[in-house]
Amino acid sequence: MKSKHFFGHKPNAIIKVSLISLCLLSFLTLKAQIPTDFSGRWEYDKDNSDKQNSGAETFNGTIVLEIIQNSSTISFSLTYSRPGMDDFHGEPESFLMNGKVTTYKSGTDPAKKFIKWSQDMKNLTTNMITTVTLDDVAQDFLVANTYKLSDDGKTLMNEEFRKSKLNGEKTIKKVYKKKV
Repeated sequence: MKSKHFFGHKPNAIIKVSLISLCLLSFLTLKAQIPTDFSGRWEYDKDNSDKQNSGAETFNGTIVLEIIQNSSTISFSLTYSRPGMDDFHGEPESFLMNGKVTTYKSGTDPAKKFIKWSQDMKNLTTNMITTVTLDDVAQDFLVANTYKLSDDGKTLMNEEFRKSKLNGEKTIKKVYKKKV
């Protein structure tokens, strides 16, 4: 007497379906873990950015943020352009993609810098903490920039958060449009 199987006479069908399901699930999980690529040249959008104390709102030229990202580092650099004048290129800021803390040495006050990804790997926050001694009291200054891409990949939102005992807390929204 033959036993009846749910998949007929092919008991290996269950194993095959299970393996295919595992492969699909693994692919979707891996795809979700790939970090957003922010690479590109982004032009500052003065009209859609905060008009408060960012400094950029009073600049009468073009500001371009260039982001270079690979599997090990991400760097940010600004270029300021005005008609009839040479461009000014800011010093690039680089961070390790693995989130490890590195030291940035500029002047007498070294800074610790690192990145942190959102759980879904879509938003990136760069952090720089500088400890400055003022009147023999050490104080931390935090600058955290969170970057988010629009769904169409044409707009980059940057929320800059600054915190210190001296100046309190401040958040500034900056918007950039993708340059082609």
